[in-house]
Amino acid sequence: MPTPSQRLRLLIADDDETVRNLLDYHAQKRGFDVTLTEHGEEFMEVASEDFDVALLDLHMAPGNGFDCLKFLQAKLPDLPAVVLSSADEVQDAVTAMKAGALDYLTKPFDLDEVFLTLRQAVELAQLRRENRELREMIGGSGPVEGIIGNSEVTGQLIRQIEKISTLDSTVLLKGESGVGKGLIARTIHRASSRSEGPFVTVSCPALPRELLESELFGHEKGAFTGAHQRRIGKIEAAAGGTLFLDEIGDLPLDLQPKLLNVLQDREFQRVGGTKTQSTDIRVIAATNVNLETQVAEREFREDLYYRLNVIPIEVPPLRSRIEDVSLLATFFLERIGSHRGLGKGGLRVDPEALKIMQRYDWPGNIRQLENVLERASAFCDEGCIRTADLPREVNDMDGDSGEGGDSEMGRVNLANVPLKELEKAAIIQTLRAAGGNKAEAARRLGITEKSVYNKIKRFGLG
Repeated sequence: MPTPSQRLRLLIADDDETVRNLLDYHAQKRGFDVTLTEHGEEFMEVASEDFDVALLDLHMAPGNGFDCLKFLQAKLPDLPAVVLSSADEVQDAVTAMKAGALDYLTKPFDLDEVFLTLRQAVELAQLRRENRELREMIGGSGPVEGIIGNSEVTGQLIRQIEKISTLDSTVLLKGESGVGKGLIARTIHRASSRSEGPFVTVSCPALPRELLESELFGHEKGAFTGAHQRRIGKIEAAAGGTLFLDEIGDLPLDLQPKLLNVLQDREFQRVGGTKTQSTDIRVIAATNVNLETQVAEREFREDLYYRLNVIPIEVPPLRSRIEDVSLLATFFLERIGSHRGLGKGGLRVDPEALKIMQRYDWPGNIRQLENVLERASAFCDEGCIRTADLPREVNDMDGDSGEGGDSEMGRVNLANVPLKELEKAAIIQTLRAAGGNKAEAARRLGITEKSVYNKIKRFGLG
């Protein structure tokens, strides 16, 4: 896909010269390189992999828009197409989308909406290509390819994934930060009947509430200050595929009814819109907090929880499958070595260092293991990670792990200490013990990652 600094190459087919010239003029002003064709037959002669997106009038001759879509499906399946139809031909436009068009626009059209839709079509086509390339890279050796480990715990997880991948039910992945919930969600998608569709991720804690609503549901032009164009949300972008909602426990309460409606009826409205949109998606959600506790504390809707918790999967922490550390280390080092131009086996772990790694409880789970290996491999000699190359928190098993402060706390007189000061001290010490990792600090404190950020801001610790 072209970078933002590159011009998208647009192929237009329309038998109305006025429309062609209008689109050509405004497309070039907006950074497109344009090629014009007068009808479908000329379009099919010119179309090639050199173009990024196509814009087709449905009713032209010789060779109409449906003929062009059939041609693209057979010869250029990676070239995304958007169709133009009259306002009274909406049913034809819907038929065109079933024939392979990624979106449709009605005449008379809004120019801003036209070029926004074209750019979104390019992005969606790129998502589909990436999913297909990922499947081809992994191969067809099994639905759980990519889940690494030979422990009984991992074997049980793999068997669960194999069973649920063939279903279309909503899945809730539960587990600590860094255990690989995102990888498991992708694995389920690849093995499902929706594998040809897009896999779209939304990180609930990553965006403020206002942006998150637009990110999920999209918005109409003029819906709020700065909404200069209609925007397709992630729910629409995931049509035919899987929507992965990461850290669903951080979804704001006022957005939860809207998501509940999507899960119940597969319907929603864009922000600022009045038209009800339908969507065909599978939802996989993930959380590192106890949603049942959040329900009890009125921080999460009970009805939404039950809609999400149709098929719950507990993803085990690394410390409960420590036998997998050796295989995981081999996998990560091969990948790190490949990125550095080293051959297979160019990086390895000394047996004594591996024993130490297998005694550590890995509070940051698989993500922490990968980070430790990348850091240690950068400083090791002769491609071999030895004990001295491991960071202190892994190496010093007898040192302060940051989780053994209960006895010390018991010796401190906490009477008359303001709760605010206790809370601030707990945040500071836990962040220190977690090496500044806010997700890990949230896990240790039993709160959401978003709450950790809020408390850091509240106590002026940023």
